[in-house]
This record gives sequence, structure tokens and C-alpha cells, in this order.
Amino acid sequence: MTQGDLGNALRTLGERESGTARLEESVVACRAALEERTRERVPLEWAKTQNDLGLVLWTLGKRESGTARLEEAVAAYGAALEEMTRERVPLQWALTQKNLGNALQTLGEREQQHGSIAVAGD
Repeated sequence: MTQGDLGNALRTLGERESGTARLEESVVACRAALEERTRERVPLEWAKTQNDLGLVLWTLGKRESGTARLEEAVAAYGAALEEMTRERVPLQWALTQKNLGNALQTLGEREQQHGSIAVAGD
């Protein structure tokens, strides 16, 4: 639990700073939390931590020029949604869907800027 809280605190600090050091530390803390908050033991806590990891990866991805972090964020949100279903936790499901949509939008914009995807009419 402490690693998850640390990850969120570092993400908040990192969002206020121009560098990425605290965000990188947040990723490490979230991944450490996932070692204890396993899907088998605490599936909804695991999903919440996956969502938190997705948030920090999306934040990093917006600051970087590539797509790797954005793709990792999409994967983390997708993992979270395996447990955060609409039936079980509708509000958390909706928030995670929103986060996933934001990450996919940023990823699509980045790919379009880099000419990685075909645009209709080209």
C-alpha cells in the first residue's frame, strides 16, 4: 500500500515539475506495488494500481517524443479494465475508460505527427 501511495505522491510532484525524474520514480514505485498487490490476492487493488501506473506512463508519454510510454499506458489501462468491470465498480470503470480514451487520443495524435498511420484520403 505504501508503494502505491508513494507512486501517487511522486506522480503529483512530477506533474508540477518540468523534468521527468519524479515521474520515473513513480513508475518504479507503482511497479513495486504491483509485486505485492497481485491480481490473484487483491484484484481490485491490483486494477487500481494498474490505473495509477497508466496515469504516470501517460504523463511521461506526453512529455516524450516517442510512443512507447503511451503504449504502456494503454496496456496498463486495459489490464485494469479486466478487473474493473462496469458491473463490479461502475464509477472506477468509467474513470479508467476515460483515462484509456485520453491515452489513445494522445497516442493517435503522436502517431499522426510522426506519419506512423495512414490518414483517410492520403
